[in-house]
Amino acid sequence: MKFGNFIPLIIGLTLGMALGYQGWWGFFIIFPWIGGGITVGAIVAEGKRGRKAEIGRRLSLLLVAPVFIIFLGIMQRENLQIEETVFYTLLLLHTGILTRVLIHYAIAKIIGPLIWGRGYCGWACWTAALMEWLPIRENRPIPKRYTWIRFPVFIFSILLPLVFVWMGYDWVSNHVKEEGAIILRGKPGALIWFLAGNAVYYIAAIWLAFKFRKRRAFCKIACPVSIVMKAQTRIALLQPKPSGNNCSGCGACNKHCPMDVDVMSYIGQGRRVSSSECILCGNCSAICSQKAIR
Repeated sequence: MKFGNFIPLIIGLTLGMALGYQGWWGFFIIFPWIGGGITVGAIVAEGKRGRKAEIGRRLSLLLVAPVFIIFLGIMQRENLQIEETVFYTLLLLHTGILTRVLIHYAIAKIIGPLIWGRGYCGWACWTAALMEWLPIRENRPIPKRYTWIRFPVFIFSILLPLVFVWMGYDWVSNHVKEEGAIILRGKPGALIWFLAGNAVYYIAAIWLAFKFRKRRAFCKIACPVSIVMKAQTRIALLQPKPSGNNCSGCGACNKHCPMDVDVMSYIGQGRRVSSSECILCGNCSAICSQKAIR
Protein backbone atom coordinates (compact mmCIF):
# COMPACT_ATOMS: atom_id res chain seq x y z
CA MET A 1 0.00 0.00 0.00
CA LYS A 2 1.62 3.23 -1.19
CA PHE A 3 2.13 6.13 1.21
CA GLY A 4 0.97 8.52 -1.53
CA ASN A 5 -2.56 7.11 -1.23
CA PHE A 6 -2.78 8.59 2.25
CA ILE A 7 -1.74 12.12 1.28
CA PRO A 8 -5.36 13.26 0.60
CA LEU A 9 -6.36 12.06 4.08
CA ILE A 10 -3.37 13.82 5.65
CA ILE A 11 -4.22 17.04 3.82
CA GLY A 12 -7.85 16.71 4.89
CA LEU A 13 -6.95 16.16 8.54
CA THR A 14 -4.53 19.10 8.47
CA LEU A 15 -7.07 21.48 6.95
CA GLY A 16 -9.81 20.22 9.26
CA MET A 17 -7.72 20.80 12.36
CA ALA A 18 -6.37 24.17 11.21
CA LEU A 19 -9.76 25.58 10.24
CA GLY A 20 -11.82 23.78 12.88
CA TYR A 21 -10.14 25.68 15.67
CA GLN A 22 -11.05 28.96 13.96
CA GLY A 23 -14.67 28.79 15.02
CA TRP A 24 -16.75 26.06 13.34
CA TRP A 25 -16.81 22.40 14.32
CA GLY A 26 -17.93 21.34 10.82
CA PHE A 27 -14.43 21.77 9.43
CA PHE A 28 -13.36 18.82 11.60
CA ILE A 29 -15.78 16.71 9.52
CA ILE A 30 -15.68 18.16 6.02
CA PHE A 31 -12.03 18.06 5.03
CA PRO A 32 -11.11 14.74 6.71
CA TRP A 33 -14.23 13.23 5.11
CA ILE A 34 -13.23 14.45 1.65
CA GLY A 35 -9.59 13.45 2.08
CA GLY A 36 -10.60 10.10 3.53
CA GLY A 37 -12.96 9.35 0.66
CA ILE A 38 -10.24 10.07 -1.89
CA THR A 39 -7.76 7.95 0.04
CA VAL A 40 -10.17 5.01 0.09
CA GLY A 41 -10.69 5.36 -3.66
CA ALA A 42 -6.93 5.52 -4.29
CA ILE A 43 -6.34 2.38 -2.20
CA VAL A 44 -9.08 0.48 -4.07
CA ALA A 45 -7.61 1.57 -7.43
CA GLU A 46 -4.02 0.68 -6.48
CA GLY A 47 -2.50 -2.07 -8.58
CA LYS A 48 -5.50 -2.38 -10.90
CA ARG A 49 -4.99 -2.08 -14.62
CA GLY A 50 -7.30 -1.14 -17.46
CA ARG A 51 -10.86 -0.08 -16.79
CA LYS A 52 -10.89 -1.91 -13.45
CA ALA A 53 -8.85 0.97 -11.98
CA GLU A 54 -11.82 3.32 -12.51
CA ILE A 55 -13.79 1.72 -9.69
CA GLY A 56 -11.60 3.35 -7.05
CA ARG A 57 -12.17 6.87 -8.32
CA ARG A 58 -15.87 6.28 -8.89
CA LEU A 59 -16.10 5.00 -5.32
CA SER A 60 -14.30 8.12 -4.09
CA LEU A 61 -16.85 10.35 -5.82
CA LEU A 62 -19.68 8.37 -4.23
CA LEU A 63 -18.13 8.61 -0.75
CA VAL A 64 -17.42 12.34 -0.96
CA ALA A 65 -20.78 13.45 -2.41
CA PRO A 66 -22.82 13.20 0.86
CA VAL A 67 -20.67 15.80 2.64
CA PHE A 68 -21.59 18.34 -0.04
CA ILE A 69 -25.18 17.36 -0.68
CA ILE A 70 -26.48 16.19 2.70
CA PHE A 71 -24.25 17.77 5.35
CA LEU A 72 -23.46 21.14 3.78
CA GLY A 73 -26.28 21.53 1.28
CA ILE A 74 -29.33 20.24 3.15
CA MET A 75 -28.34 20.29 6.83
CA GLN A 76 -26.25 23.48 6.81
CA ARG A 77 -28.13 25.13 3.94
CA GLU A 78 -24.94 26.13 2.21
CA ASN A 79 -24.79 26.37 -1.55
CA LEU A 80 -21.28 25.78 -2.90
CA GLN A 81 -22.21 26.60 -6.47
CA ILE A 82 -21.01 29.70 -8.32
CA GLU A 83 -24.21 31.67 -7.75
CA GLU A 84 -23.98 31.54 -3.95
CA THR A 85 -20.25 32.24 -4.16
CA VAL A 86 -21.10 35.52 -5.88
CA PHE A 87 -23.51 36.42 -3.06
CA TYR A 88 -20.89 35.69 -0.40
CA THR A 89 -18.24 37.60 -2.32
CA LEU A 90 -20.52 40.63 -2.18
CA LEU A 91 -20.87 40.06 1.58
CA LEU A 92 -17.09 39.89 1.95
CA LEU A 93 -16.62 43.13 0.00
CA HIS A 94 -19.25 44.97 2.04
CA THR A 95 -18.65 43.60 5.54
CA GLY A 96 -15.28 41.81 5.52
CA ILE A 97 -16.95 38.55 6.60
CA LEU A 98 -15.19 35.49 5.16
CA THR A 99 -17.71 32.69 4.91
CA ARG A 100 -17.28 28.93 4.80
CA VAL A 101 -18.43 28.87 1.17
CA LEU A 102 -15.58 31.17 0.14
CA ILE A 103 -13.08 29.11 2.14
CA HIS A 104 -14.20 25.99 0.28
CA TYR A 105 -13.92 27.75 -3.06
CA ALA A 106 -10.48 29.12 -2.30
CA ILE A 107 -9.12 25.71 -1.28
CA ALA A 108 -10.85 23.43 -3.79
CA LYS A 109 -11.04 25.63 -6.88
CA ILE A 110 -8.61 28.56 -6.65
CA ILE A 111 -5.50 27.65 -4.65
CA GLY A 112 -5.77 23.84 -4.60
CA PRO A 113 -5.66 23.45 -8.41
CA LEU A 114 -2.13 24.86 -8.35
CA ILE A 115 -1.23 21.54 -6.70
CA TRP A 116 -3.72 18.97 -7.97
CA GLY A 117 -5.11 20.72 -11.06
CA ARG A 118 -8.69 19.68 -11.71
CA GLY A 119 -8.37 16.70 -9.41
CA TYR A 120 -11.49 17.99 -7.65
CA CYS A 121 -13.44 17.26 -10.85
CA GLY A 122 -12.01 13.78 -11.07
CA TRP A 123 -12.25 12.68 -7.45
CA ALA A 124 -14.63 14.89 -5.44
CA CYS A 125 -17.30 16.52 -7.64
CA TRP A 126 -20.81 15.66 -6.43
CA THR A 127 -22.30 16.11 -9.91
CA ALA A 128 -19.75 13.66 -11.31
CA ALA A 129 -20.70 11.24 -8.52
CA LEU A 130 -23.90 10.67 -10.47
CA MET A 131 -22.44 10.87 -13.98
CA GLU A 132 -19.71 8.31 -13.35
CA TRP A 133 -22.27 5.65 -12.45
CA LEU A 134 -24.54 6.12 -15.45
CA PRO A 135 -24.95 2.92 -17.51
CA ILE A 136 -22.97 4.25 -20.47
CA ARG A 137 -20.03 2.24 -21.80
CA GLU A 138 -19.08 4.52 -24.69
CA ASN A 139 -16.72 7.45 -24.39
CA ARG A 140 -17.34 9.33 -27.61
CA PRO A 141 -15.35 12.54 -28.18
CA ILE A 142 -17.31 15.77 -27.85
CA PRO A 143 -17.16 17.94 -31.01
CA LYS A 144 -15.19 21.12 -30.26
CA ARG A 145 -18.04 23.30 -31.47
CA TYR A 146 -19.94 22.40 -28.29
CA THR A 147 -17.17 22.93 -25.74
CA TRP A 148 -17.39 26.74 -25.86
CA ILE A 149 -20.88 26.62 -24.29
CA ARG A 150 -19.26 26.43 -20.83
CA PHE A 151 -18.10 30.03 -21.13
CA PRO A 152 -21.51 31.72 -21.54
CA VAL A 153 -22.86 29.38 -18.84
CA PHE A 154 -20.09 30.62 -16.54
CA ILE A 155 -20.91 34.25 -17.31
CA PHE A 156 -24.62 33.56 -16.77
CA SER A 157 -23.88 31.93 -13.40
CA ILE A 158 -22.12 35.10 -12.27
CA LEU A 159 -24.65 37.54 -13.70
CA LEU A 160 -27.76 35.75 -12.39
CA PRO A 161 -27.25 36.61 -8.69
CA LEU A 162 -26.07 40.12 -9.59
CA VAL A 163 -29.29 40.68 -11.54
CA PHE A 164 -31.33 39.44 -8.57
CA VAL A 165 -29.52 41.88 -6.28
CA TRP A 166 -30.01 44.71 -8.79
CA MET A 167 -33.74 43.92 -8.89
CA GLY A 168 -33.94 44.29 -5.12
CA TYR A 169 -33.67 40.69 -3.95
CA ASP A 170 -32.70 40.82 -0.26
CA TRP A 171 -30.48 37.77 -0.35
CA VAL A 172 -28.91 38.51 3.05
CA SER A 173 -32.27 38.24 4.81
CA ASN A 174 -33.23 35.20 2.76
CA HIS A 175 -29.92 33.34 2.93
CA VAL A 176 -27.95 34.35 6.01
CA LYS A 177 -28.90 33.23 9.51
CA GLU A 178 -25.75 33.72 11.56
CA GLU A 179 -22.87 36.06 10.93
CA GLY A 180 -19.32 35.85 12.18
CA ALA A 181 -15.76 35.75 10.93
CA ILE A 182 -16.37 32.27 9.53
CA ILE A 183 -19.68 31.05 10.98
CA LEU A 184 -22.58 31.56 8.60
CA ARG A 185 -25.46 29.11 8.41
CA GLY A 186 -27.91 29.49 5.58
CA LYS A 187 -31.63 30.21 5.71
CA PRO A 188 -34.22 28.37 3.59
CA GLY A 189 -33.54 30.76 0.71
CA ALA A 190 -30.03 29.39 0.35
CA LEU A 191 -31.41 25.84 0.41
CA ILE A 192 -33.86 26.68 -2.39
CA TRP A 193 -31.06 28.03 -4.57
CA PHE A 194 -28.99 24.93 -3.77
CA LEU A 195 -31.75 22.47 -4.67
CA ALA A 196 -32.79 24.37 -7.80
CA GLY A 197 -29.21 24.71 -9.03
CA ASN A 198 -28.40 21.06 -8.44
CA ALA A 199 -31.61 19.95 -10.14
CA VAL A 200 -30.59 21.89 -13.26
CA TYR A 201 -27.06 20.42 -13.12
CA TYR A 202 -28.23 16.83 -12.71
CA ILE A 203 -30.92 17.03 -15.38
CA ALA A 204 -28.47 18.60 -17.85
CA ALA A 205 -25.73 16.10 -16.94
CA ILE A 206 -27.96 13.06 -17.49
CA TRP A 207 -29.43 14.37 -20.74
CA LEU A 208 -26.06 15.31 -22.22
CA ALA A 209 -24.46 12.02 -21.16
CA PHE A 210 -27.04 9.93 -22.99
CA LYS A 211 -27.27 12.26 -25.97
CA PHE A 212 -23.52 12.23 -26.62
CA ARG A 213 -22.91 8.73 -25.19
CA LYS A 214 -20.30 10.05 -22.80
CA ARG A 215 -20.55 10.18 -19.00
CA ARG A 216 -18.55 13.39 -18.78
CA ALA A 217 -20.36 15.24 -21.56
CA PHE A 218 -21.67 17.82 -19.08
CA CYS A 219 -18.09 18.61 -17.98
CA LYS A 220 -17.03 19.24 -21.57
CA ILE A 221 -20.10 21.18 -22.67
CA ALA A 222 -21.90 22.96 -19.86
CA CYS A 223 -20.06 22.89 -16.51
CA PRO A 224 -19.09 26.47 -15.51
CA VAL A 225 -16.92 25.36 -12.57
CA SER A 226 -14.21 24.04 -14.87
CA ILE A 227 -13.52 27.58 -16.13
CA VAL A 228 -12.38 28.65 -12.66
CA MET A 229 -9.67 25.96 -12.55
CA LYS A 230 -8.36 25.94 -16.11
CA ALA A 231 -5.44 28.38 -15.74
CA GLN A 232 -4.07 26.74 -12.57
CA THR A 233 -4.33 23.27 -14.10
CA ARG A 234 -1.88 24.28 -16.82
CA ILE A 235 0.88 24.72 -14.24
CA ALA A 236 -0.31 22.30 -11.55
CA LEU A 237 2.26 20.39 -9.54
CA LEU A 238 0.53 17.05 -10.14
CA GLN A 239 0.18 16.11 -13.81
CA PRO A 240 0.44 12.82 -15.69
CA LYS A 241 3.96 12.49 -17.05
CA PRO A 242 6.15 10.11 -19.09
CA SER A 243 7.51 7.19 -17.07
CA GLY A 244 10.50 6.68 -19.30
CA ASN A 245 9.08 3.68 -21.12
CA ASN A 246 8.54 4.10 -24.84
CA CYS A 247 5.05 4.97 -26.07
CA SER A 248 3.82 2.44 -28.64
CA GLY A 249 1.41 4.94 -30.22
CA CYS A 250 -1.59 2.62 -29.75
CA GLY A 251 -3.86 5.51 -28.74
CA ALA A 252 -5.54 3.67 -25.86
CA CYS A 253 -4.88 6.61 -23.49
CA ASN A 254 -6.71 9.01 -25.80
CA LYS A 255 -9.58 6.60 -26.33
CA HIS A 256 -10.22 6.16 -22.62
CA CYS A 257 -9.66 9.76 -21.51
CA PRO A 258 -13.03 11.04 -20.22
CA MET A 259 -12.06 14.63 -21.11
CA ASP A 260 -10.79 14.02 -24.68
CA VAL A 261 -7.21 15.06 -23.88
CA ASP A 262 -4.62 14.12 -26.52
CA VAL A 263 -2.53 12.32 -23.92
CA MET A 264 -0.54 10.36 -26.50
CA SER A 265 0.77 13.58 -28.04
CA TYR A 266 2.11 14.83 -24.70
CA ILE A 267 3.69 11.52 -23.70
CA GLY A 268 5.06 10.83 -27.18
CA GLN A 269 6.89 14.15 -27.01
CA GLY A 270 8.19 13.41 -23.52
CA ARG A 271 6.07 16.16 -21.92
CA ARG A 272 3.81 16.34 -18.89
CA VAL A 273 0.09 16.36 -19.66
CA SER A 274 -0.56 20.03 -18.95
CA SER A 275 -3.95 20.23 -20.64
CA SER A 276 -6.49 22.34 -18.76
CA GLU A 277 -9.00 19.56 -19.41
CA CYS A 278 -7.11 16.90 -17.42
CA ILE A 279 -9.03 15.87 -14.27
CA LEU A 280 -6.24 13.66 -12.92
CA CYS A 281 -8.43 10.58 -13.23
CA GLY A 282 -5.49 8.24 -13.91
CA ASN A 283 -7.26 6.37 -16.72
CA CYS A 284 -4.40 6.97 -19.15
CA SER A 285 -1.84 5.48 -16.78
CA ALA A 286 -4.02 2.49 -15.91
CA ILE A 287 -4.83 1.66 -19.53
CA CYS A 288 -1.32 2.05 -21.00
CA SER A 289 0.04 -1.39 -21.95
CA GLN A 290 3.59 -0.01 -22.04
CA LYS A 291 3.29 1.68 -18.64
CA ALA A 292 4.60 4.80 -20.35
CA ILE A 293 2.52 7.16 -18.18
CA ARG A 294 2.72 7.78 -14.46
